[in-house]
Amino acid sequence: MEKLECPHCGSALENGMVVCGECGKELSDTEQQSPQEEKRGSKNIYAILTVFLVVVGGAALLMYSGLLPNPIKGGGSTAAIVNGEKISTAEVDRKLEVYKKMYGQSGKLDSSSPEGKATLADMRRQILQTLIQDKVLVTEAVKEKISVSPQEIAERIAAIKKGMKLSDKDFEDFLKNHAMSMATFEKRIEKEFLIAKLIAKGAQEKGLTQDAWLKELNARAKVEILAK
Repeated sequence: MEKLECPHCGSALENGMVVCGECGKELSDTEQQSPQEEKRGSKNIYAILTVFLVVVGGAALLMYSGLLPNPIKGGGSTAAIVNGEKISTAEVDRKLEVYKKMYGQSGKLDSSSPEGKATLADMRRQILQTLIQDKVLVTEAVKEKISVSPQEIAERIAAIKKGMKLSDKDFEDFLKNHAMSMATFEKRIEKEFLIAKLIAKGAQEKGLTQDAWLKELNARAKVEILAK
């Protein structure tokens, strides 16, 4: 069976899904195609680019998600503070609404039942853990004095265009179709660079395995989960 992927962000999809659990975009029947089928479509260039972005960087964020076992306890407008930077409850709620919509439409979740409420609480914990891990890696990269130059970002974007044979117009259309600005896209590339450089530094300069380095980063990070 072909693995289904969201044409908007490249995340894995299950058969019958109508909403992507990662980016929250609704999926049409034609969008719920495998990568092989998409290549035959008129918009395959955007789907391929999205998958490429996940492979070169976005997948790293997924690899390191869920490593912090902190339970969410609520907390006004701020769900957590990681190394002095806030994660808002609005961001957590926004992602939770995507899951509620996705599983509700598929008939897999009755949010009014005790079981459904427990499932939502678990989803909320997992979402927060993922956001915390993301924030830990980025803030620790800054602490390690890791930086990404504008030239590196420009070269990565140029490489993406060249590798996917995209014209400047194709690339502009891709960003527009996905409600992204160039500044947002560059921020994403920068974040992926920071995380990749941080992980590499653990092995190259400290002689640590990836797991050992991640444990050290998580242990020294200051993470506060805010109560209601």
